[in-house]
Amino acid sequence: MSTASKYWRQIKINSSGSRQILENAEAKHFFASNFPEHITGTQLPDIKIQNQLLEWVRDESQNSNQGRNSLLAERCLLCFISWQIAQVCQHLAANFGENHGFNSRDLYPYVLTDDSRIYSQEKQTNTFSVAQEILQSFNPNQGSLATWTARKVKQNSELNNFLLESGVYLISDWALLNDINPKQIEKIFSRFYNFSAFEIQENFHLLSSYHIIYRGQRRQQRLSGVGKKCLPPTAEQLQQIAQLIESKIGRKFSQKVVMTKLKNLASLLRKYRIYVKTGSLPTISLDTFDDKSLAPQIAVEQRIDTIDEQNQFLNNYRQQFIISLDSAIAKVTDIWIELLKRKKAQKQEQFVQALHEYHCQGKSMGEIATSLGLKAQYQVTRLLQLKSFRADIRQHLLITLRERISELAEEYTNPQNLKNLDQKIEIALDEQVTKLIQEAEAEGYISHSRPTESLFSKRVCHYLDLIINSV
Repeated sequence: MSTASKYWRQIKINSSGSRQILENAEAKHFFASNFPEHITGTQLPDIKIQNQLLEWVRDESQNSNQGRNSLLAERCLLCFISWQIAQVCQHLAANFGENHGFNSRDLYPYVLTDDSRIYSQEKQTNTFSVAQEILQSFNPNQGSLATWTARKVKQNSELNNFLLESGVYLISDWALLNDINPKQIEKIFSRFYNFSAFEIQENFHLLSSYHIIYRGQRRQQRLSGVGKKCLPPTAEQLQQIAQLIESKIGRKFSQKVVMTKLKNLASLLRKYRIYVKTGSLPTISLDTFDDKSLAPQIAVEQRIDTIDEQNQFLNNYRQQFIISLDSAIAKVTDIWIELLKRKKAQKQEQFVQALHEYHCQGKSMGEIATSLGLKAQYQVTRLLQLKSFRADIRQHLLITLRERISELAEEYTNPQNLKNLDQKIEIALDEQVTKLIQEAEAEGYISHSRPTESLFSKRVCHYLDLIINSV
């Protein structure tokens, strides 16, 4: 459903690159003459109207007057498509723009290419605008024009090239995992990420198990004509993947852990794909963590019988949390530095300096831009990619911390109780790590020009100081 004016008012880009809305009087008169019952309506039955307009556009047995009507019907549809194109750009900017340094105005020129003129059939050229290509390829039997427009815009090569340069790869985690051959894992993780043999083997079996369960079932669905979009794996599929992994490596994972590992794997593969396609990294502030909150409410009280044992457990937990956090920060920071180094040594140096000024000196993006000699603060945002940086650390921290805390809990409970505690440990750790990251994000909204106070920032600073002092 939409407003009638979208069929005679068109969004386009002027010579200066600014968005403007043009009203086509001839298209308005044509629409009012053919759909008088809808001209004042605020909500229209788009499918019925568009099918009629499309029928006129594609009517090949037309005289000259009908030919003009065909062109006006096409212009009405192109006006509608322009609004849908703009909406897709706005959605992309809302979802990725802030973290990757672009807005909808940066996207418009790639896809709002129609000049709004109504050509005679004799003067039409073979060079179509994006909107015309969308209309030419549209099949009303396979969905709505709005849905088709969104799909074609997201597939536009020039738009995707810009998004890739900004660090956005428009493919879902599940489609990306479907598209990667497990045999590539060793090459990617050993040469690109410098992972250990253990990590490579685990991710290889994770991806191959995902292919057997998820991709195998999806292939059957597509053969039967069911489903086009790659949806997240179901609870049943996650359980089957977990069972398959256990049979291969002898380690048991919960459904939640499998989902976390799959998302982490997709994130690493996405960064690799972006680097291969563009030679650059993907893009995005940080956090206060009260030391008293480090102890998750893991239900081991039945086995921790004394106050001394409780205190000992909490002290050990705090120590393992810091060790795991430092390890995750070091690993992710080293990976990002290495990726930037492959692109350009200057980028590597700018990244370390910007990260240090942000976390250790509390400088704003604008201040950092000035310090680095960059023209605008969005360039710092794109360089640091703080949201992605934090997300990577979160994933590594959770994986490492689960293993360390499970081993620590073994000292305070028997194997049967530990088995029952697994899920509670997992939930408690997830809450703690989520809080760590949320406090880091919240710190980014506070005015800077002061030292950051969060545990996350302090530990990042600690590692950056080690890097800088070792140079």
